[in-house]
Formats: sequence, structure tokens, C-alpha cells
Amino acid sequence: MTAAMDELWRRFRSLDVIGKRALRSRVCELAYPTMTTLCPPPEKIKTKGGVKKKGKKPADYDVYRDPSYHEYVDKASQSSQRQSQPSQTSKKIKLSKKQPQFIVQFPNHIRSYIEDVVNVESDGNCGFRVIALLHGYGEDGWPMVHRELGLELIDKDRSTLYDKLFSNRLSAVRESLMIESFGSQPLEKWMSLPDMGYLIANRYNVVLVCLGNPCITFFPMTSSHSPNVSIYCIGFVNQNHWVQVNMKEGFPLPPVTLDWKKFRSHIATTWMLGFAGRMQHWQLLTPVLA
Repeated sequence: MTAAMDELWRRFRSLDVIGKRALRSRVCELAYPTMTTLCPPPEKIKTKGGVKKKGKKPADYDVYRDPSYHEYVDKASQSSQRQSQPSQTSKKIKLSKKQPQFIVQFPNHIRSYIEDVVNVESDGNCGFRVIALLHGYGEDGWPMVHRELGLELIDKDRSTLYDKLFSNRLSAVRESLMIESFGSQPLEKWMSLPDMGYLIANRYNVVLVCLGNPCITFFPMTSSHSPNVSIYCIGFVNQNHWVQVNMKEGFPLPPVTLDWKKFRSHIATTWMLGFAGRMQHWQLLTPVLA
């Protein structure tokens, strides 16, 4: 096993902090098969006996069947969340309110279509936090976005696309996704567009809309139009911070980049056809510069 162990060490040293944790977890599963991350039931759950009084059913268990192991784990997880995360609820309520100091930084013609703006922590990870929030990972799932975009960049099915799209900047884009810690990140690790926009749209097969300077739409580059596609809208504010922007249904879409038109596959053209009306609406609303 010497050669295999040497290869594991080589891979481990080449990974960023996210990849190292993932590899370590897999190795530990092999090394310690009797250990598990699952927790025991929080309390003994009664599963035998009938309901004594008609119409009166115990709230914490179902007497007609044995609860599954997943229910035990879910119950423990919910109990733990109630005890250890009382402040997150209030935080979410605060963040879901409109943020006028951010809305006024977006173009005049799009402000009426903004429902609200959700702020995230400013620690150099804000752009990835917003994508994690939109994708359902939660704000603290930003390392997963780093990891998945890194995997997207080396996807063998799209390697030719990224070689052409990023050219001599390919290694720099990949390096920007490699992080050494889960804390604050230096400037070179911040999310930047348009580079990350292409990766996000392709990896998650979503439409990414950026409200900033400039305003840009990113369609997937290798798939065809889907009428039920998710649209992720983000905003660049204060010249250094990303926020989530929740838009009204059917809002106008800004134009795509020239590189998207140049390097997208033939079937990806259907995205522009499917959203042609909304993109034309943006052009009609955009003031003509003298």
C-alpha cells in the first residue's frame, strides 16, 4: 500500500482547505469504520401501547408505527438547532428587510423591480456567501461554492471551453478559488466578474444576473434554454461588497458579455431566444447616453 499512501499524501498536499477536509473525512471512514458522525436519539421514544383516550394523541410519537432512524436524527438536529442557534432567526428577519442604502446604488430604471436586498457578512467571502444563500446552502455554505466552482473549472467535459474562455488567465482563476482557511480572505480571493459568472451559470445551470457597473446576465454556456430555470440576482455595492437582490417576477434582464456570445455552444443560443423579450425590455428602459 506504500504507493497508494504516497499518492494520497500527494493529493492531500495539493488540495485547498476544503478539499483537505473532504479527503480526510473519507480516509477516516476507512481507518475508523466503527466510528460515526450520527448522534444517538435525544430521548427514549415510546412506540408501544394504544391511545388511551379517543381523540387524544401524544404529540411526540406515533403509536401506529416504529419511528425510523432518520426521524431520531432529525429530532436531535432540530433540538440542537433550537438550543444553539437562537440568534439566527432574528438575524434573518433583520436581513430580509429592504436596504435603501443599497437599492439607491442600482440603476434608476431597475429599482422599481427590486423587492428587497439581503445583506451578508463582509469578510472577503461575501460573493460566495450570496451564491450559497441563493443555492440553498445557507450563507455559511460559501466554502462549498468555492469547492464546486473549482471542480467546474477542471471538468473534463468543459476543459476546452475554459481553455478558450480564460486563455492565459486559467491558472489565475483556479488559484483564486483555492483558499487556505475559512476566515476572512485577501483581495485576490474575492469573487470577481465576469470570470466567476461563467462558472456559476455553468455549474448550477442557472441564469446569473449582476446589478452593478456594468449590469450583466450570464446564461449557461453548454445547455439549452429551460423555462423553469432559477434566476440568481446579485448586486455589487459600496464598490467592494456583494448582496443578494430579490426581484419581482419577469424583471428585465441586462445584456450578456461578448465572450459569452463568442464561446457559448450552439444550443446555448436558445437562452437568448427564450429571454429575448426581457432583454429587449432592459434596452428600452436603459437611458441613452449622449
